Amino acid sequence: MKIILIGLLFIVSLNLKAQSSMRRCTLLPVTDSVGGAIGYKVFEEIEIGLKRSNWCTYVSNSGLIGVFTKYRDNLQQYLKQKEVLKVVSEKLKVGSLIRVNLINEINGVEVQLEINGENGEDLYFSEKTLLATDEIGAISQTVMNWLDVYAKTIPYDAKINGILGDQITLDVGKGYPIHVAQSFVVKRATKIKTHPLLKKIVDWDSEVLAEGKVFNISENQALGMVKLYKSDKKLVVGDWVRLQALKQEDFEKSETEEKKIEEPGTLGVASLALTTSSSSVDDTTPTGSNRMSGYLMGFEFKGEAWLTRQYFGKLELARSIGKLSKASGSPTKSSINATYGKFKLAGGYKYLPIGFFYGPQIDVYVGYGSFLFDLDYSAADGFGQTTIAGLLLGVTANVPINREYRFMVQADFIPFPSFKDADSNYGSASSSSAIDLEVGLKYQYTPRMTLDGTVETLAAKAKFNSGYKEISLHDNFKLKFGASFSY
Repeated sequence: MKIILIGLLFIVSLNLKAQSSMRRCTLLPVTDSVGGAIGYKVFEEIEIGLKRSNWCTYVSNSGLIGVFTKYRDNLQQYLKQKEVLKVVSEKLKVGSLIRVNLINEINGVEVQLEINGENGEDLYFSEKTLLATDEIGAISQTVMNWLDVYAKTIPYDAKINGILGDQITLDVGKGYPIHVAQSFVVKRATKIKTHPLLKKIVDWDSEVLAEGKVFNISENQALGMVKLYKSDKKLVVGDWVRLQALKQEDFEKSETEEKKIEEPGTLGVASLALTTSSSSVDDTTPTGSNRMSGYLMGFEFKGEAWLTRQYFGKLELARSIGKLSKASGSPTKSSINATYGKFKLAGGYKYLPIGFFYGPQIDVYVGYGSFLFDLDYSAADGFGQTTIAGLLLGVTANVPINREYRFMVQADFIPFPSFKDADSNYGSASSSSAIDLEVGLKYQYTPRMTLDGTVETLAAKAKFNSGYKEISLHDNFKLKFGASFSY
């Protein structure tokens, strides 16, 4: 919000940083003095022009039309109220509210344009003129010409909407002229100057905080790297970014620069880890309940291939071996050899909330999963080789903590698994389940390599209607240490 302090020549105020960018705009209903006879058609023409423009990301107010129609008899006055404008801005998250009013005169139409800020009070731009025609195209073109002038008065090209160490994400208009390798300056508004009579903001004072360079671009956002800090003040969301003119050598370097700092890897990622786990097996047999537990050692491989920017395929293979010893009950064997295995093959969709691989990633996938539990055979104890497999559903979240570390969590399960008993100890299962959870950290050791440390827990269970009532198999606490390589 902005606090206005009245002066003699100009009104100077502290800028407390609006949340919404002036480069996010909406067009309010166009009002006229002839019951909407020309206002609606002019609205359509201007809206088409705004959608095609690149100075702002246009946000339709169609969701609020129902509200506006309730006040159609006095809509012009209603749209001048700062409380109303503030609500519209908050609902649509826009920083430029474009308002057009048409007054029919004997010799033509008076066209009025005002652009307000998100608080509904700050007036960024205003113009009016008398046209000697009421032709829709002429009125619309006049307003579009004014909007082009307004676009040049916006004191920044983008705003910071995310910060991760020295990396910043910028909100830019759709199609806005921004290039990889383009330099920028980060500024913070300190004061605004307002005309004492027109009450219109005519200038902004700002201080330079940092300099940097753009190194990735998506549809409505860009990713930049701060190279030099000019102040001891920390950058915050809402700070301004002003792009520097792109020189010819920057154009020539752009393609090389983009390849040099492209998203790590272009095809996918492969991971290899060593594992150690505290594992157990519990079962209920005709002679009682038994529990065996111990430690298993092994390895795990994960591979992910990016089919497109959003769609991927993944493969997971794991195998661990060791001994399980009697923990409770009266098993005939005091210890048994155990081999646990895992196989997953899936495909899914990668959601990038801020549009870049450097930011948060959320993967949703579906495929086939199989968990193998191979124990030394003992019919009396109900031990043998069993497999739980079926349709696999899962989700993975990978979120940056800072520039070097990322937090990851993965959860997948088999909702309706099949149970296979290679030694025919149990027969058909009346119900079964399997769930696999994993959390950990990734350290960016090199641009194409991360060091990984995670903790995983696996639980699989099957129940029966025979003398063998239940078997439950667990990797209660599996530690994994390894590395991931982008390729």
